[in-house]
Amino acid sequence: MGLIINVYRNAGRDQDCSLGGVSSQYTELTVVNIDGPFEPKSNRPAVILEMHVPGCLRIVPAVQAEDGTYKVDPRWAMMGGNYAGTSDSRFSEACEKLLGHRFYGAVAVHDRYEG
Repeated sequence: MGLIINVYRNAGRDQDCSLGGVSSQYTELTVVNIDGPFEPKSNRPAVILEMHVPGCLRIVPAVQAEDGTYKVDPRWAMMGGNYAGTSDSRFSEACEKLLGHRFYGAVAVHDRYEG
């Protein structure tokens, strides 16, 4: 189960910088490593919130393992220019737990794959 978050894109851009990543295809994503009542769906794919480098969070696409659990897509992902977040306090609490300090805002979506 997970938490639904919204995708934020630059409305003035004609070009998508994620090369077709999930943040360019959907307006909502499901964070599967935050407790919530929602399952990922075909129109709301699974993503994972994680620490990218110390002090910096990112959201990355998730893949479902054979046992039904989710893990980070093993491909090398880059920031594609889009962000995601929600006003739901469970999201900011999960960010705070990872960072070790209070957090409120959107997180970069790393869903650009090359090669």
